[in-house]
Amino acid sequence: MEKKISKKVLRHWMPLLIICYIIFFLDRINISVAALKMNTDIGITPTIFGLAAGIFFWTYAMSEIPSNYVLSRVGFRVWIPRIMITWGIVVIAMSAVQGGTSLTMSRLLLGVAEAGFSPAMIYFVSRWLPRRQRGVALSIMLSSSCLSGLFVPLLAYIMVWTDGLGGLAGWRWIFIVTGIPAVITGIVCIFKIRDRPAQATFLDQEERDWLTETLAAESEELATTEKSSFVHGLKNVRVIALFLIYLFFMLGLFGYQYWLPQMLATFSFSTVQVGWLAALPPLISIGPMLWWARHSDRTGERIMHFTVAALIAFVGFALSAAFIHTAPVAILGFCLAGLGLYIITGIFWTIPMNILSGASLAAAIGLINGLGSVGGFFGPQLVGITLERTGSYALGVGIFAVALLVSACGGLMFKFDQQRRQKSVEHTAPSTPIVTHP
Repeated sequence: MEKKISKKVLRHWMPLLIICYIIFFLDRINISVAALKMNTDIGITPTIFGLAAGIFFWTYAMSEIPSNYVLSRVGFRVWIPRIMITWGIVVIAMSAVQGGTSLTMSRLLLGVAEAGFSPAMIYFVSRWLPRRQRGVALSIMLSSSCLSGLFVPLLAYIMVWTDGLGGLAGWRWIFIVTGIPAVITGIVCIFKIRDRPAQATFLDQEERDWLTETLAAESEELATTEKSSFVHGLKNVRVIALFLIYLFFMLGLFGYQYWLPQMLATFSFSTVQVGWLAALPPLISIGPMLWWARHSDRTGERIMHFTVAALIAFVGFALSAAFIHTAPVAILGFCLAGLGLYIITGIFWTIPMNILSGASLAAAIGLINGLGSVGGFFGPQLVGITLERTGSYALGVGIFAVALLVSACGGLMFKFDQQRRQKSVEHTAPSTPIVTHP
């Protein structure tokens, strides 16, 4: 019954979730492609670009927990469309930026508009699938971050082909072309999304009852060891630990994503060639990402799967930093780093799902994703500063390597703490009395 219903849920929801996530990641990385021409056109220095790219995460972080609180009150059907429509409008408006100040202001607005989307989608999975089915489901959904890599060369083509169309530079068309789908899909979500299994018309009554009861039982099981209030999710010590682990991961991820096209451009590739090379890491990560998530689901182990992926990203960044001026080796390192980073996106969110439920889980996801996303500010900013001072990307990429190593070490410490807690529970559990019969 679990497999049958889970397959039905995946078939019904996953196409829409994947489309939403592809648009989401496109609107995250469009600035990295636009920067190939935009920075020169409107006089953006490396430091200013790093600031504008990363400052998005400050308003995003400040708005994340309030956004998740509203989500817990009004539901997915209201809040996900609101997020998509408003961020689409802001992205379209970015086509009109004239310099560093207007670019920075538009990124601040985008952070407010986008806040809550990723946690809402992750929380949505937890409200529609039993615990054992969530790892692969999340990886399928989040693998769309890899699929969005297919659109990177397309954006490069758009920038070249539309240059001068309607009197606008090609990089301005990138923002228009990537903003419109968010608005359209947000409107579609108003009519498609449902808040809970009891509203699922694609399931029969028996299936709706089974899924509702199963999810309620799992939530009740977690509630026996963890409080499930929204406030408790913000105060949970393990949630704070996961936030710190995620912070360093995000520092490496978004520093890498926002600067990769410009780093590749230093090897004298054309704009279109840069687009294809930037698409290579996410595309080669799709298969390993899904396989690793399935292995995690089968074994029931989450944290070491995250830690191993973080170590892979660390090795890749270290290799690229050491050979930053040697194109074949640096690109190999970037691909290896991308492999580890994209695998992490598919496995990380199963960890809080295994320790919390209900409103507490919504709060935890908001805190981890919101405050942890501040790392996305420091990554791009540090690369811009170090590039201007050293004339090389080596130090910035080296910082990414250190960040992923710290994140991996945090994963190991979390694993040891989990084992300690498990032993404590086993030690304090009352022993079953032995009944003897005459």
